[in-house]
Amino acid sequence: MGCAVLLSILVVCCGTQTPKTDPAITVTVMPSIPLITTTPAATLDPKAALHESLIQVLGTGNRNVPRLTKISYSDPEAGDITITWAINDDGSQHSRRVAAQIDATNILKVLGNNKTRFIYVILIGTFSMQDKNASVTELQAMNLGFNKSKLDKINWEDFKPSDIYDLADVAYIVEEWK
Repeated sequence: MGCAVLLSILVVCCGTQTPKTDPAITVTVMPSIPLITTTPAATLDPKAALHESLIQVLGTGNRNVPRLTKISYSDPEAGDITITWAINDDGSQHSRRVAAQIDATNILKVLGNNKTRFIYVILIGTFSMQDKNASVTELQAMNLGFNKSKLDKINWEDFKPSDIYDLADVAYIVEEWK
């Protein structure tokens, strides 16, 4: 009698529907109920998600260089992140500076919403400028460094992009971009 019960439990658990019967015991085997499983939605790795979000927030460029030039991570991770982007040419010097400040603010907003771990972020904005040899090349217009602990305290909804230079812990800005 015990073997028949164990056999029926085994049959139910294994999902087979061929009943085994013993003339002394009547066992009804119910069809197995399929387990409901959910597969997690495909999620991007935080670095890939950051890359995609930055491309989206920076949008298309109006110069012949990619907007998002480079993202580099310190080793070990969770240290520094350096994000380099090409500043759009918005006509006047003032308009370019304002666009760069908006870009930097948007980059920091994206970084705040991303799950990439870091302690410090460096933003490098580049623009085509004439170097000391009179050659036109892509050079750093600004290099801004921010501690994450400071960024975590910012209410980005009320933040003015014109304050980005003051927010930076370290700021190197080429004279015409100040």
